Amino acid sequence: MTRFNRTFLIGAAAGFLCLCGVSGAGAQDIFRRPAMEAFVDKDTLLVFPAQVDTFQKVRVRKNENPVFGTVVRYENESGACADVYIYSLDNAAKPVHRDMFEKHCLETDRGILNLSAQNPKIKVERLDAPARNVSSGGYEAHYRIRNGSTQMDSVLYLALYKGKLIKVRISYSPEDTDEVTHARLFIDAVAAMLDKDNSADAKKTEDRQDKPENNADVPKSGAQS
Repeated sequence: MTRFNRTFLIGAAAGFLCLCGVSGAGAQDIFRRPAMEAFVDKDTLLVFPAQVDTFQKVRVRKNENPVFGTVVRYENESGACADVYIYSLDNAAKPVHRDMFEKHCLETDRGILNLSAQNPKIKVERLDAPARNVSSGGYEAHYRIRNGSTQMDSVLYLALYKGKLIKVRISYSPEDTDEVTHARLFIDAVAAMLDKDNSADAKKTEDRQDKPENNADVPKSGAQS
């Protein structure tokens, strides 16, 4: 399969995946910046580098509707694409809690497996993947999607970060046997980014709690009340 055919197939089939659990669309801004420039998401302050493993950042799309949120797209030379979505579950962008996140993971997985209900030509099966210690309390799943005689593999990763949902969807041709490794490396890089920032926030909270001024109202041992 040529790179053009791979890219066309991945783009067409991946479109179904990004619609799982989402309806409607609002106005969008596409930020076209120099390819080697990092992108900083203003809602989470996450920094997305220009290059992650074999993937090059090619586009940033921000939607006014927080349910669609921001999409950072990466591609590599084989035609594989990696999209990072930063979004909320409602139009008011209320913080997403852990129980809501876990429910969303199940609904997203169910939506992907039931894609054939939207288009009978599409068949989806879950792929077995080696057990992995996914960081950030994230959820990871692998799929094979067939559309007629063509097929693509896709990896889904979901995580919760500062009340926002972070979804990574990587799609590639199963003929490119090395791409599953690059997909996992990409997910690991995003998970490490979330872990690093979560650890920094936890350290700041701990430092504030340890400051003497935070304990000013605590009676000293032996003090009269």
